[in-house]
Amino acid sequence: MKRPEVLLPITFLVAIAVGTGLLLLPGMASERVGPLEAFFTATSAVCVTGLVVVDTGTDFTAAGQAVILGLIQLGGLGIMTFSVLALVLAGRRVRLAQETAVKETFTTVGSMSLGRLLLTIVAVTLLLEAVGFLALDHALDDTWSAAFHSVSAFCNAGFSLSSHSLQGQGAGVTFPILFLLVLGGLGFTTLLEVGRNLWWRRAKRRRFTLHARLVFLTSILLWGGGTLLLTATEGGDIRNAVFMSASARTAGFETTSVGGLSGASLLILIPLMFVGASPGSTGGGIKTTTLAILVMVARATLRGRDRIVVSEREIPRGLVRRMAAVVFCSAVVVFVAIFLLHVFEGGRADKVLPYTFEAVSAFCTVGLSTGITAGLTGASKVLLCVVMFVGRVGSLSFFILLVRDAPPSHVRYPEERVHIG
Repeated sequence: MKRPEVLLPITFLVAIAVGTGLLLLPGMASERVGPLEAFFTATSAVCVTGLVVVDTGTDFTAAGQAVILGLIQLGGLGIMTFSVLALVLAGRRVRLAQETAVKETFTTVGSMSLGRLLLTIVAVTLLLEAVGFLALDHALDDTWSAAFHSVSAFCNAGFSLSSHSLQGQGAGVTFPILFLLVLGGLGFTTLLEVGRNLWWRRAKRRRFTLHARLVFLTSILLWGGGTLLLTATEGGDIRNAVFMSASARTAGFETTSVGGLSGASLLILIPLMFVGASPGSTGGGIKTTTLAILVMVARATLRGRDRIVVSEREIPRGLVRRMAAVVFCSAVVVFVAIFLLHVFEGGRADKVLPYTFEAVSAFCTVGLSTGITAGLTGASKVLLCVVMFVGRVGSLSFFILLVRDAPPSHVRYPEERVHIG
């Protein structure tokens, strides 16, 4: 296959199809779960979103929940990672297209080989999920629930066996889940770099790369800013504000009902969801580094500079163009989703905010909802499945699939200024 960007969507589609089939088998779910509900649940699990149309804890048996958990794990790490890892472990040759796709997904640190990279990713994931499981098992006193929530949290999936998510849970449950979802949202590149600098090469500590520093700075500012704003709009409830500010960036767990939040709080959560997690992570959104580059471009433009420089490093122009494409394509997908939701649901003006929230949550694979998901029409549910898929695979990759490869052009044309602003 000449175009590596085709591989990841195909593997996700296959996983969704297999997951749907498994959830429809006898003994997997209650009578409430039909083909549409199974398809929606499988899509939400593989895309690690967390939106649900039926209750995971009551409408699925233990076997069905195990299938959902497996889909979450596969989706969190990426089906491509598992397929290439199997080839590596079997000693078979990995095609260049597959290697390119995986390295593009995880933005490897240094010159780490593909096989070592994949083994490290799986090992780190299982280790962190095991630590979370031990903490949750002690707090919940329920081994299956602890395992399910540990994987769901690190993969930023937001699936819960409780119909009220984490509402009413104490710090013994919410803190480990907060720890897992934050680490899962930082990205494997950043986690591996932290490990190298702090543990693996203590004698040869290196300065953090610009990528890692931007991830840390942007994540802290978003988390802190979101916490302050949510505390102000929700009457000083700082505990829930801290959790929801982090969870809104693609995790999808709730410590308070989103449907009961004020309109101002929903308007705060929407941009947090849109930005999402960091590159190479289990989360979605346009990513923290995309926001950072966007801010740097705006700052340089306002200062009359034609180059983007931060910490004595210049951002390549190609990266700036890609950032613009990601933001534009993502905004187009979200706008179309909001518009179609209004068309399918009758176009009520008082539903603009809930539909906007639902569309952003689906595209950015967050899973938070004001409570309207289950009551949507079949057309709207299928639409959300498509939006979740596009958001997980990446809007830029999806749009690349729709255009032909253009040959390089060596022709230059005269410049002409266009007035803006």
